[in-house]
Amino acid sequence: MPELPEVETVRRALAAHLPGRRVVEVSARPVRLRRPLNAGSLVRGLDGGRFGEPRRHGKWLLLPVDGRGTLAVHLGMSGRLRLWKAGEPPPCHTHLVLRLDSGVELALVDPRRFGAAVWLDPGAERTDPALAALGPDALDPRLPELLPAAATGRRVAVKALLMDQRVVAGVGNIYATESLWRARVHPARPAGALAPRTVRRLAQRLQEVLAEAVERGGTTLRDFAGVDGTAGMFQLELDVYGRTGEPCPRCGRAIRRTTLAQRSSWFCARCQRP
Repeated sequence: MPELPEVETVRRALAAHLPGRRVVEVSARPVRLRRPLNAGSLVRGLDGGRFGEPRRHGKWLLLPVDGRGTLAVHLGMSGRLRLWKAGEPPPCHTHLVLRLDSGVELALVDPRRFGAAVWLDPGAERTDPALAALGPDALDPRLPELLPAAATGRRVAVKALLMDQRVVAGVGNIYATESLWRARVHPARPAGALAPRTVRRLAQRLQEVLAEAVERGGTTLRDFAGVDGTAGMFQLELDVYGRTGEPCPRCGRAIRRTTLAQRSSWFCARCQRP
């Protein structure tokens, strides 16, 4: 699933193409994604509108349209936003195509249909159930001070806390695993058992790894690609994720794999003691 760095990579690319561009045609298939694709509301909101500056909160892309409202996009498990020249045949599993006055098309391609493209009228960002429930963005500068309070009294595993979008928006399995290794925290430790200074350090390591991944264009393990089809490169920098049996880059002990909340997790038993 695309996490914050992958979505931010897409946002940055769209920022070079969308602002000021007018939508001249909308083609939407009424399919059921994470939320039903409402073709009528998408056409009403987008057709003839001009895009503003793309924004992001957690794993959600927010594409404002000149005072009309916002197109909110979630890439789900395998979704992509792609740009190509108008008139080229769209790939399979294309559910939404926006033709722009620049002669390019922006399309949502989602084979597994866990993504979403939702039209939000003005003010609806604050009331939409999915968006209103999100915690602070994982790159929010305040996170090292906010996360210790969120962890206080919590019995849930610290990795599960990091991946709870109501606590921190944008973190998934890859970057939770990597940040816990960097912070020397075992993924199964109860969040409330950690000292506040340890949680602050974890938040700092999380933001470091996220920033590095953004600069490398995100992580491509299977599906993710940028708007031009380019793969990310941070998979070459992963220290523990997916590296069962390989030596820990810090101490040399073999990396272990375990399962937490039905998700694989990797850790070093020496560097990350329970």
